Amino acid sequence: MVGEKEEQDKIPRHLPPKGSDTSSQELLYDTNIPTPSHSEHARTMVSTIGTGTLCTLSTDPDGYPYGSFVTFALHENEPIFLISALAEHTKNLQVSPESSLLIAEAGEGNPLALGRTTLIGKCEKMAESERESAKSVFVQTHPDASFYADFKDFFFYKLEVQSARYIGGFGRMSWITGDDWKSAEPDPLAESAAGIIEHMNDDHRDAMVVCCTRLSRAKDTSDAFMTGIDKYGFEMSAITDEGPRPIRLAFDRHATTSEEARKEIVKLVKKARNMVD
Repeated sequence: MVGEKEEQDKIPRHLPPKGSDTSSQELLYDTNIPTPSHSEHARTMVSTIGTGTLCTLSTDPDGYPYGSFVTFALHENEPIFLISALAEHTKNLQVSPESSLLIAEAGEGNPLALGRTTLIGKCEKMAESERESAKSVFVQTHPDASFYADFKDFFFYKLEVQSARYIGGFGRMSWITGDDWKSAEPDPLAESAAGIIEHMNDDHRDAMVVCCTRLSRAKDTSDAFMTGIDKYGFEMSAITDEGPRPIRLAFDRHATTSEEARKEIVKLVKKARNMVD
């Protein structure tokens, strides 16, 4: 028999409900409530994933896209790389700085239902005056890099983002301008989100059922799992007679810490329980 935790893990965040025609289903929550923009989603994703695929224009054979697995860190909101002069992508960048960096979420299930972001711009060698600040940021993100960070044939390169393509799963995608990328900030709950979600799903599913039945139109919710949380609110998968349905509820105030998020969730649960059917 499949346990509750296993069942919970099978509910993907980005997939539409299984076994139903989503084209005829209306959302069961207010779509006008605050939610992160695609640029905020992209910034959060990139800030929490330190690896990606750097795509450059090959010099041998000439003109072909060349993808390399790389580690990166963010330096003044732009991705930087510590790369060897002997690497193929370094040789390519010395000829053509035009490049892109693909960052993708990891997870089980259909990989196309997971998020990914492609950053596009020119990737060029950083000035020697920036080396120490770049090293500090990079080694903090990738401690093992301290072993080779001072090698004479390793250099820091920075990708100046001119645009980005965000895909958050099926039906959630858009282009992001360079200005929007630079002005967006990663979600402050990104590092604590997994712990909050696990705690809510392990200990407070009854509270989420009440929130779904009282604060959304999913009145027939029999069970609920939290699938995401950010400074604006949180998302659930409500188990209804028509299958799992996405529900999002907004906080009264932005939550910048796990404690603030806890207080906002408690307020919503109390509000739901005090409502009269």
